[in-house]
Amino acid sequence: MQSQTFVGSDACKLCHSEKYGDWVASGHPYKFNVIVDNQPPVYPPEAINFQAQWMDSLADGSLGWADIAGVIGGYGWKARFVGKDGHLVGTAGAVSGDGLGHNQFNFYGGVDHGWVDYHPGDEKIYNYGCFKCHTTGGDTLGTWLDTAPGLGTFTEQGIGCESCHGPGSDHIAGPDTTNIDRVYEFAHMDNPMGGLSIDGVIQTANPDGDDINFLCGTCHNRDYKNQINASGGFIKHHEQWDEFTYTGHFEHEMNCLTCHNPHKRTIWDGDGITKECGLCHSEQVELTNHGAGATCIDCHMPFAAKSGTKRGQSGYVGDVRSHLMKIIPDTESMFTEDGAWVRADDEREAALSPAYSCLGCHNNDPEDNIPDMELGAAAAAAEDMHENTLVAQQKEIKLGIYPNPTNGAVKVSFDLQTVQNVSFEVFNATGQLVYVVNDVAYNAGSQLISWDGESNTGSVINSGYYFVKVSSANLTAVKKLVIMK
Repeated sequence: MQSQTFVGSDACKLCHSEKYGDWVASGHPYKFNVIVDNQPPVYPPEAINFQAQWMDSLADGSLGWADIAGVIGGYGWKARFVGKDGHLVGTAGAVSGDGLGHNQFNFYGGVDHGWVDYHPGDEKIYNYGCFKCHTTGGDTLGTWLDTAPGLGTFTEQGIGCESCHGPGSDHIAGPDTTNIDRVYEFAHMDNPMGGLSIDGVIQTANPDGDDINFLCGTCHNRDYKNQINASGGFIKHHEQWDEFTYTGHFEHEMNCLTCHNPHKRTIWDGDGITKECGLCHSEQVELTNHGAGATCIDCHMPFAAKSGTKRGQSGYVGDVRSHLMKIIPDTESMFTEDGAWVRADDEREAALSPAYSCLGCHNNDPEDNIPDMELGAAAAAAEDMHENTLVAQQKEIKLGIYPNPTNGAVKVSFDLQTVQNVSFEVFNATGQLVYVVNDVAYNAGSQLISWDGESNTGSVINSGYYFVKVSSANLTAVKKLVIMK
């Protein structure tokens, strides 16, 4: 029988200490922070959020923590503030800073992106319609804030264990795999469909189900339908589920757990990503007509979505990675004419534009030594990015790697017809550069490069698939290397 009451994440700690520790560091607990005794919330040390200056400039700058009932976020992207009247500070009707704006602080990536005016003319009340995805055990009845009636209640601030595993009272009373959900399928109380709609087909919550995509999709979307919402030239945040439903990954019945460990974070150098692209796409990783430095996700998961801020100078870099994956190499907009949705019609399937996949890097910073490009040139370059257009050149450098597999050190042999400067590079399965030696002069004839299996910083390379690249002028060769320890 399904448990009927929530007991809180701390009750899970005794038996599941490792997962509890991962969850504490995941960012999920900090989606909403209730202010207690007029003290600011405490965040983990990796969260560089400039918290010390929040009260200096919020709204008109006259407020202190005694005026704040809760902080929305503050861990990964941005922070907004709820006043003692239940309104978001600085929005219309708020006792604290009525319509003043200066109410959202952006800091993605540990950079001070400053204050913005978040809908200052709208009345924004922090009720169930907002906190249903920021807290655990939300209900439309009662109020979480004594000084503001009718907001609704929750059992735990932030996203706790029971947000994903369901109410745990029965499990705590008698721990058993049969009285706790591996995946807690549920529909929000204000969801008129009772579930999620994919291309008009509604899937409702199943109390006995085990659909991780349904669980994650319950909050990682905006309107329970898989149209991809957009605004201001970017995909909106909370659209990861919508994007994923249009991918080949979804068609092949992959789910969020295929690549994510939901107990761990992905930002702040977290290790929540469990799969490398090269495990499934080794041919594409090995044959990539792109200069060194770019990774798979730089192109296929660019920052085409925005939660708090856009960054750089290209106009194509937000602060949330897209989950669309597919790139259509043309110059057409990926958005509808009014900019409200990502296109998904008979003429263009839902996919990324080279504007975000290419120009997001190539036009973003004149000092980054990445050449600028026009959209047409970017689209043309992307057309054959994984096509074997360099076969003739590659035949002129033949690589030998031994031992392969190896437990670390290898020797790489190759022949040169003339004296040339050679670059030697090693990439991991996601396309990240882990070792490089550039422009070393070699004589004609048989050559040998020894590599000790360490990165340029001296770190030992982990087990996995790697790709060794030797290049000189217009000559390039790539070969797979397997490291087993």
